[in-house]
Amino acid sequence: MRKQSFLLVLSFAVPVFAAPSAQVFDAVKKPESIDAQWRANLCSLLPQPCNAQQLGLYRPRGAAPNDYVVLSAEPLAMARISRADARSWKLDRLHDFSDYAQAQKKDSDASRSEARLSLAPALYPVAEGKWAVAVLQTVSEGYSGGGASFDTADFVPLEGGKAVQEDIPFSCSKMIRACFSEKEYKTSKHCHDESFGSLRIAYGETFKPGAPYDWQYTWVQTEWPQNEPRSAATTTRVLFTAKTTERAGFCGGPQ
Repeated sequence: MRKQSFLLVLSFAVPVFAAPSAQVFDAVKKPESIDAQWRANLCSLLPQPCNAQQLGLYRPRGAAPNDYVVLSAEPLAMARISRADARSWKLDRLHDFSDYAQAQKKDSDASRSEARLSLAPALYPVAEGKWAVAVLQTVSEGYSGGGASFDTADFVPLEGGKAVQEDIPFSCSKMIRACFSEKEYKTSKHCHDESFGSLRIAYGETFKPGAPYDWQYTWVQTEWPQNEPRSAATTTRVLFTAKTTERAGFCGGPQ
């Protein structure tokens, strides 16, 4: 009998790091089609007093059909809710950031204390099983024939407490009028100087269980000069950290 030789191949499973990503909420386009009184009904589930005009209704991507998220600016809160039946909503979980909002109003920095607060429609991964919301501080400026808006973000854990990152440039837009006569408006290819920018976050690998993810920031900004076609607009990407936020263009920043 011929002897057969066998080659034993051992395969070792190498752990593959699946990079986390933000959990995005998509705005419900026609909430009145779900509940004609949705603002008043959802306000009743939130801490009081509640400003019904400061609510937004969202759907978490990949959620069950009846699962929703409501974001509130007054009070500053996020709630997981579900459509219990055709007439009512159920509060599944509430994250109240009212104390954080009050602390911001008492901030010694006048620009921060006067900023309008809101929550970005997403959750951001802090560590395995831990998430944060982006509390946006919005400063707006009005110009003759234009204007600007600047959003900075404090990333606050869902359970509350101290922000894990503060004063991070989040988004901006600026439009400055460049046409002042009827002739200029008729002949110019673009009657404004415009810029708009936004933040991108990548999450690096962590080698210690439960350790915070390494957040890597990229600022993306587009400049569209006056009297130029849209095709002449230029977009730049800049890497920065929580200690080098000045590298982000931020549309020139608030005046």
